[in-house]
Amino acid sequence: MKKRILLSVATTTLLLAGCSSHTKDDHNINVSLPTEAKADKLDAQGYDAAMPVYSAVYDSLVQYDKKKGIKAGLADRWKVDNAGKEYEFHLKDNVKFSDGSKLDAKAVKFSIERAKKMNKETTVETLKQLDQVVVKDSHTVQIILKQPSNQVLNELTQVRPLRIMSPHAVEGGKVDGKFKKAIGTGAFVVDKAGKEKTTMKPNKYYNHEHPVKYDLSFQTIEDGDSRNSAIQSGSVDISGGSLGMLSDQQLKQDKKNKDLTIEDRPSTVSHFMAFNPDHKTLKDDKIREAISKAINTNQLSDQHMRGIFQKDVQFVNDKNQQQHDYNIKDTEKILKEEGYQKNHNGIYEKDGKPLSFNLVIQTAEFPNWKDKAEQVQDQLKKAGIELKIKTLDSQSYYDTLWTKKDFDLIFYRTYSDALMPYNFMNSVFKNSDGKSGVLANDKVLSEKLDAYPKKINRDEQQQAMDDIFKHFNRSYYGVPIAYPNETFVTSHKIESFKFSGLTDAPIDYKHLKVKQ
Repeated sequence: MKKRILLSVATTTLLLAGCSSHTKDDHNINVSLPTEAKADKLDAQGYDAAMPVYSAVYDSLVQYDKKKGIKAGLADRWKVDNAGKEYEFHLKDNVKFSDGSKLDAKAVKFSIERAKKMNKETTVETLKQLDQVVVKDSHTVQIILKQPSNQVLNELTQVRPLRIMSPHAVEGGKVDGKFKKAIGTGAFVVDKAGKEKTTMKPNKYYNHEHPVKYDLSFQTIEDGDSRNSAIQSGSVDISGGSLGMLSDQQLKQDKKNKDLTIEDRPSTVSHFMAFNPDHKTLKDDKIREAISKAINTNQLSDQHMRGIFQKDVQFVNDKNQQQHDYNIKDTEKILKEEGYQKNHNGIYEKDGKPLSFNLVIQTAEFPNWKDKAEQVQDQLKKAGIELKIKTLDSQSYYDTLWTKKDFDLIFYRTYSDALMPYNFMNSVFKNSDGKSGVLANDKVLSEKLDAYPKKINRDEQQQAMDDIFKHFNRSYYGVPIAYPNETFVTSHKIESFKFSGLTDAPIDYKHLKVKQ
């Protein structure tokens, strides 16, 4: 993918100076994005646009709250019957889409059926198990499944592909109609969609015709230094988290700027290193164990890391997360037992082939990964393992992960909030259609993940996840490298910033206060 904005700090400063008229508009809030917004492809049931953009336009039936669990969204109440096979939702009154049409059960039915139609190969349980969507009356809709699933409410909270879109957004209002423009019930409507900048205007029908009092712009800034320069100069008003992470060094710099505010919140996201399940050498769990034990996570993070999941993740506790074991002597012992011996360069080799791997990372979204990758490289070298770092742009990185699978080792992040831990593990570690998962090839783990959604009882769910974690940890499928917080930097124009609680849609637009 061609990089849209990848500038040196000096160049960015000059560019921003030439755009000073925009920074004086106190009613426009500029938000950074590490990737192109692609708002012209903002189909609520698709995966084409940048994740933080969806929530500006589309609302969800229910919302996720880390403390309260599932809470009201477009639906003010719901119930689950027939042992987890029937989900019934009652919609709020007098909610309108941005074109003035009313939200009703038919629009919900359209959205869910369109998601099913568009995503035939999906890991989303709601779509996999969907039997039918039934309109009981204008404000009541049922989602009926073929098999019980405990994932429906969790999946409905997410930014895609189950947010609610007006049928008027597609040609003919048909489930398989061609997408025309984004029409949702959220705070904004798309004004102009551009590669470098996307502008949005308030939805006049939002919040019972009490719209927000500011305009919104998403500005594509792929480079971390340019992103930080933009927030320092005031041309960007909100950055950080999924809006474009900033490095630890940049955050230290920002804390010294009296015009900036640092917002720091606990997260459910983790960063970890994973293995290619199709790599001949890395299929051996002993080699994965040897690599894992050669990495000193205490040098990578100031937090004590136990497994790849943070403590605030649902079902995670001290008993089911294996403490990371750094033991370079064990690494050397394992490698020698596997038939490896050190060559004249100090690298272990077998049958004349050195133990050498490539590690794929990207820094557009995760600037801290460069330093951590170099630390891992140095640690593995001391253990006799060669590591070559390959840094890709964001699009190439995801193509490599999901499609090409052209990596040996890769840095990745867990999903977040209600998608954790099951949806994430199901998406990347489970085998599908006789093929290996994205980051694992394990029949037993896949069977355990397949069985989990049918567990309706909370105690049974905990027991099942304990079992899944135990198997996962013993197989060494991931090495934790960071437990990051949700950290955002806001400009002097922001009077009050509230984290939404959803990592992929971090801004609570309704409660965002802008200085007048």
